[in-house]
Amino acid sequence: MRPTILFALSLSLLVFSACEDNDPIRNTSETSGSTAIIPWEQCTFFADHDLTVCFVGAKEERCPCNTDCLWEGSVKATFEVSNSTGLDTVLTLETNSAPAGLHYFHSFGNKTLVFVNTEGIGCEDYGNYDKYKVIMKVE
Repeated sequence: MRPTILFALSLSLLVFSACEDNDPIRNTSETSGSTAIIPWEQCTFFADHDLTVCFVGAKEERCPCNTDCLWEGSVKATFEVSNSTGLDTVLTLETNSAPAGLHYFHSFGNKTLVFVNTEGIGCEDYGNYDKYKVIMKVE
């Protein structure tokens, strides 16, 4: 009985170790500035701020093309944020275009993350997340 159990455990260990990593994050780029454009399922390391921001999710709630809406709606973006000291969190920030100059932010340690807007997404692309890029600023 014991050899059978040992064989089954060894086989399951071999099978599960061969599983592909399903982490959607593909690449991490580095920037020395305070502002970066982060594509869908990508990360940016803000070297001057010791901060990595990954764009991991979005929920599109803007008014569809060729539709009259009472409000333009918004897009909510989800980010994983971490630094080299092990501090990490998941946060969701929301943005829209009105009123001008209004940005959504979140404090992280002694930094402030500002979700400025999405870039290059026309209403025909709403929900096609592979085309999404967000403008993120660290202050």
